[in-house]
Amino acid sequence: MKIGILSREYPPLTHVGGIATYSAAAAELLARGGHEVHVVCNGPESQVVLQRGVTVHRVPMLNHHFPEGRPFYPYRAWYRRTLPHYLDALTWARTAAQYLATQLDPGTFDAWEFPETAGEGAFFPAGSGSRRPRLVCRVHTGWMDAYADNFLERRLLLALQRKACLRADLLVSPSEYMAGDYVRKTLGLGREVKVNRNPLMLWDDPIDWSAKRTANLLYVGRVEHRKGLQVLLKALDDLGSEAQGITLRVVGHMYPPTRELDVKCIDFFETHRTGNTVAGRHGYELEYAGPCDHARMFRHYDWAGVLILPSLMENYPYAALEGLSRGCYLLGSDVGGIPEIIDRPGRGMLFPVENSAFLAQKIRECMRRDREIPESMREVAAGVRAEFAPEACARRLLETYGPNLAERDRG
Repeated sequence: MKIGILSREYPPLTHVGGIATYSAAAAELLARGGHEVHVVCNGPESQVVLQRGVTVHRVPMLNHHFPEGRPFYPYRAWYRRTLPHYLDALTWARTAAQYLATQLDPGTFDAWEFPETAGEGAFFPAGSGSRRPRLVCRVHTGWMDAYADNFLERRLLLALQRKACLRADLLVSPSEYMAGDYVRKTLGLGREVKVNRNPLMLWDDPIDWSAKRTANLLYVGRVEHRKGLQVLLKALDDLGSEAQGITLRVVGHMYPPTRELDVKCIDFFETHRTGNTVAGRHGYELEYAGPCDHARMFRHYDWAGVLILPSLMENYPYAALEGLSRGCYLLGSDVGGIPEIIDRPGRGMLFPVENSAFLAQKIRECMRRDREIPESMREVAAGVRAEFAPEACARRLLETYGPNLAERDRG
């Protein structure tokens, strides 16, 4: 089959988070299975390259799509300042549509998927001739109160995302949460949403189980408010002298903040890094490892005994599944798709969102089970690796596009 993926984020140039992780894993697994795969993504300059068996089309953004007409000229500065997420999403959707219409004939493909960030498939071109590809919209991102700053921007983003979903033949989500609470309730779409777990690109390196300690805590994610790093730091502060011997390692980007809550989160984190805090006086260690390429990420997971996901909002986090595959016990906030991953006691424990005192209790419990937890995670890790083996992931992806897609009636 000939399959296209429309994804603004794609590594290594625009590997921002879970969307890029999904797009790369899906494209490479399908290409490995013998299918012709094209990815249209954002990039600083026009470029078409063959990358790990995938034809990658990097497309620079068009000029921002401001409202047309002279009456709107005085409001352009306000528009850019007030609606930054929406303006970028709208511009990318139009950029991708123009590229597809002029450089790639979508009708020559069997299927096109857009791993939805913010409506990037809203203007998907019809293509030429009688062939029509199956359009699959995989909804990852939810535009909720904790994501966009103001009501107007949220409503515009929801409308753009809803438009993309309505253009698709099939809606897919990686989690029950996104399929139900978000797609059906928030977007107000009364259509069937197929839950199809995201594929993972795992590592073949053996796990060094002897190195794992529950005192080695790992946080993987951006340093920003909605990821909840401030909640984790407060929990460790609450432990007081009991935090002696704990090391918290933070792995992820720390982008220049654009929201006041992110400014406070970064300041709180930087203050803790200097050691001029209660936590510093009690002696737990805080390491900032910065961002890490996926190929080397397993080393952090193998060091950690416990992976903590203190998010205030979450969809279906890759880090949780990757951590489980490397034997990390999970402590996760009870939001979004996290409970679907921590769905049994052997995988980890949940705590109420933004409840640092409850998280501190869970960390205490893990410390008391120092050698028991790593030993119990061997079977869990093996099960996750089997579930997300390349062959199993490729099969689930193909099931998304439907049986006998290449031979189906195009009329």
